[in-house]
Amino acid sequence: MSLGLLVSTTAAVPAYAQAATDYISQCPVRAPLFAVDELEPIPGLTEGAIGVRADQADIDSATSIASFTGNVEVHFDQQYLITEQATVNQASGNINASGATQFTDGYVQVASENFRLNSGENRAFVSGASYQLRDVGAHGTAKLLSLSNEQVSLADSTFTTCPSDTPTWQLSASEISISEDDAWGEAWHAKFELFGVPVFYVPYINFPINDERKTGFLFPTLRTSQKNGFEFEVPYYINIAPNQDATITPRYMAERGLQMQAEYRVLTEGGFGQANIAFLDKDDSLENDDSRYLWRVEHLQNWSSNWRSYMNIIDISDDDYLNDFGSDFAGRADAQIYRRARIDYFSEHAKVTLRGEDFEVLGSYRSPYRTMPQLTARFNWQGPMAMNFGLFSEVSHFQNQENSHDYATRVHLEPQLQVGFEKPAYDWLTELRYSYTHYNQEITDNGLAENPTRSLPQFRVRGRLNLERDFTWDNNTYQQLLQPQIQYLYVPYRDQSDIGIYDSTLMQDDYQGLFRARRFSGLDRIADANQVTIGASTSILNTNAQEIMRFSAGQIYYFDDSKVSLFDEATQIADDRSDLAFETRFRFGERLFFNGAMQYDMEQNNTRKSQTAIEYRIDEANLLQISHRQVTNILDDDIEQLGLQAVYQVDHSWQLASNWYYDLEQKRTNDALLALQYSDCCWAVRVSAYRRINRNLEYQNNDPFRREPEFDNGISIQFIIKGLGSDNGNLFDLIEQSLFGYRHPFYLSN
Repeated sequence: MSLGLLVSTTAAVPAYAQAATDYISQCPVRAPLFAVDELEPIPGLTEGAIGVRADQADIDSATSIASFTGNVEVHFDQQYLITEQATVNQASGNINASGATQFTDGYVQVASENFRLNSGENRAFVSGASYQLRDVGAHGTAKLLSLSNEQVSLADSTFTTCPSDTPTWQLSASEISISEDDAWGEAWHAKFELFGVPVFYVPYINFPINDERKTGFLFPTLRTSQKNGFEFEVPYYINIAPNQDATITPRYMAERGLQMQAEYRVLTEGGFGQANIAFLDKDDSLENDDSRYLWRVEHLQNWSSNWRSYMNIIDISDDDYLNDFGSDFAGRADAQIYRRARIDYFSEHAKVTLRGEDFEVLGSYRSPYRTMPQLTARFNWQGPMAMNFGLFSEVSHFQNQENSHDYATRVHLEPQLQVGFEKPAYDWLTELRYSYTHYNQEITDNGLAENPTRSLPQFRVRGRLNLERDFTWDNNTYQQLLQPQIQYLYVPYRDQSDIGIYDSTLMQDDYQGLFRARRFSGLDRIADANQVTIGASTSILNTNAQEIMRFSAGQIYYFDDSKVSLFDEATQIADDRSDLAFETRFRFGERLFFNGAMQYDMEQNNTRKSQTAIEYRIDEANLLQISHRQVTNILDDDIEQLGLQAVYQVDHSWQLASNWYYDLEQKRTNDALLALQYSDCCWAVRVSAYRRINRNLEYQNNDPFRREPEFDNGISIQFIIKGLGSDNGNLFDLIEQSLFGYRHPFYLSN
């Protein structure tokens, strides 16, 4: 069970979520304390001069004090005072008013029972005041209010951005200072009150008046959880420069200890960078004294029109870190961590890439090889007529992450010749490649050779027709596109069993995959092939050229068995045809979508793989999606799951979210979430319950499909306070961050 209060600011995240923005736009705009549209400056009034309109005036020449009564308007530069009685000292420039007074300087409006202005110092003093900021609608009361040079100082005062006169929340402080220039406020000895009840006290706090950034503490987050116990976070935001900032966040967890988190962000000309770190010296919930951490560095830079670099490196202390602490940069269900860095050069005829790549598999599994480094180069030249010449080359070094004596270097050259025609009604491609690959392997397996070499020609011919017709259905005009295609692929057999497997894996065999030139990724295995692929895709477009339906189907026919295997003989091909691959997508109007894909085994008359989803989408923040997916014989097991994801805005105040995935094979719920939220313009309360598999990878004993998994169940209540910064109270983020997060499954062309 968790009970939490969340009040956040836009300093670290300066943009509102669109869904929250749409909701806030429906909130009522607080009316000004008094109308100022009809105020007209006194003509001919010079800067620094005081002008007065009134029903009656009495000027004492001896004291230089002028008294005004009845509909008094006092104008001083951009400041306006409206009252029934006022006195002006012409010698000192002081203005005093008693009774009901109204004052504005264009930034703040004040209503009070008395008023005093020192025009020499340009400072006004008001007691017993109600005030309201013009642009943002923030308002409150103050026992004593002082205004000078766009600075508002409040003593024994309150502050809130709720539009109503009885606000749901407010700050009550002995002193509040608000600056128009900084667009931030400061409060001393402040109590945060919710429904008139003090919730917590801070000796000092600063808060945003709008979206501008400023160094200071952000509002804390309080919560409890089943694993971590009571949690408390208080971020400190550092506005280093217009293009740089940082946030330091201590995170106290009663069951684990104090974790320190830090983030640094920078924008450069043509790029950006970000660094994050989270460190817990000792986890009190574990028996060992090991520290637990996450660090991440990301940087993208466009150096010129020809040069670009990118890096994204992340590391965690242990396999269970993501499951125990969560992260913004990896999901709880992620099975691996991917790190990469690259430098790219582009020109009209060449692309050269130097990169490093590293996969860290979570759990007790065989670690993949690290690619450090890899240099690839692609060159293309347009020849006479429809000929195109190309050359692909690669030099890669692979290193076993757990065994420093297990490594290999691969050199690959692949010239190619293409002859292609592309017309509106058809296109045709004939392709001839010759692959030469040489390895230098440190032998750790008796079955491998030290310096194997492989030479392979590859021949491919592909042709497509582009047919179209217009038709009318139900008094509407549509256009149908039909694209049948055929491909022949020939690759002779070469024994590659003496080559290690460093970066090759079996690729997806969906409709698009049927027309690939290779079955395996990487270069360690190039499968022999003598096959024809036949397929067709058809689409229907409306008069706005919007695709409303697409259907594709295809199959490979094998003339010879494919003898090259990856890890075992299961990746060889001994059938005369592949699975029949289907893909279909429908758009029923503007809100209802259907997506389906299937690989059907014609020999066994069963479905090998399938995924289906139907989604009713009111808008980007309101949807209902039902999905089903099935995979047979994966690691000697079958997977079949039924999913439901929904977010629905019942009305302007109530929102409901649900996420549910049920394992039809194991007869159990793997992931479930139900959340209900009430929200208005000032605050929101969110109640949610969840159930998910506890992915304890350290203790799975190499069995990812064990029949009795542990589950993590919890209930949480969270308050979201609006108006002190970012107030995205939409529930859509909950289903995106769940174990099986929401994915947009539709790719119709628009």
